[in-house]
Amino acid sequence: MNSSRINTLRCIASALAVAMTVAALAQDVKPKQSKPLPPVANRLSPVAIPPVVVKVKVDPLAIQQPPVQLWGGNLRQAPITPAPEVVRLWEAQTLASVRISAQDLSAVAELDSREFVRREAAGARLRAPGVTAEVIFAILSQGDLSVEQRERLLTIAQEKVLALPRGALGLRMQPSGDMRNPGVEVLLLLPGMPAERVLKIGDRIERIDGQPLATSSDLVEIIQSKMPGESVRLSIARQQRDDRGKPKIDPAGGFVEDRMEFEVALTTAVDLDKFEDLLASPIRSIVLERRLLALREAEARFAPETLKVSAPLPAPDRVKKPASRDAPIEPPLTDD
Repeated sequence: MNSSRINTLRCIASALAVAMTVAALAQDVKPKQSKPLPPVANRLSPVAIPPVVVKVKVDPLAIQQPPVQLWGGNLRQAPITPAPEVVRLWEAQTLASVRISAQDLSAVAELDSREFVRREAAGARLRAPGVTAEVIFAILSQGDLSVEQRERLLTIAQEKVLALPRGALGLRMQPSGDMRNPGVEVLLLLPGMPAERVLKIGDRIERIDGQPLATSSDLVEIIQSKMPGESVRLSIARQQRDDRGKPKIDPAGGFVEDRMEFEVALTTAVDLDKFEDLLASPIRSIVLERRLLALREAEARFAPETLKVSAPLPAPDRVKKPASRDAPIEPPLTDD
């Protein structure tokens, strides 16, 4: 075999080897067929998860119970009314019994004096304790008074009304807190005062002069609206006690009480100043508020009438029109 034939066979063998290698490589890189994907609806459907039951332990103390309504009606605060002991000072029945002295009328005339010193001196004479508030209101009701006289008399009347004495019993108390047994319970009796002579600690005052009591301010308002020396009727409930001093209990579980009534003469509220450390003073202002409200009525009745003066309308501004070219020019003024 010659050399050329051998070379030809070698070339053919090499070509076959290269072809087989390429075929093998093509078979290795051929992509594998993947499994078909499920439909879109199946891929987006939610996965069913079994429910989980959670048991919560409830604390009974943490549950807020609705408030118990103890009163079925509507609670409304009673409006403050004018003090009756002040209003009656200018009632017709009171004024009919007032006698005005000549000295008082002379002082009223001086209230309108041209001299300020004489007006002040006349006011001091009418402020004297001997001139009562009834006399001042009787003078105001007569009319024929100047504005100066009325204003000064109203000021004097206000001073006398606010200084009017107030009645007092002399005790410290608190509401009973029992709707079935309303009233005020006596906590302390002031020594030397009227209440000490007829009441005992623990007594429940149900009514004064037939008027029922609900709060401590009710008692203060009634008592201090009266004058010292006036008498009031107290309706009280007093607990029965055994030999050992303990209160007796009835079969229903309540206290056994005796009902009694006492007639008590009041003293002046000035005596309460000695016991300021033992008494609650804020409720005393109720009486003063009612007296001030009554004084407003007196002012509306006896104050001088106010005149409504309407101011004149301002005159319209007169705008000076410029002189026209055709108007004659006046010569300027000159001194002779």
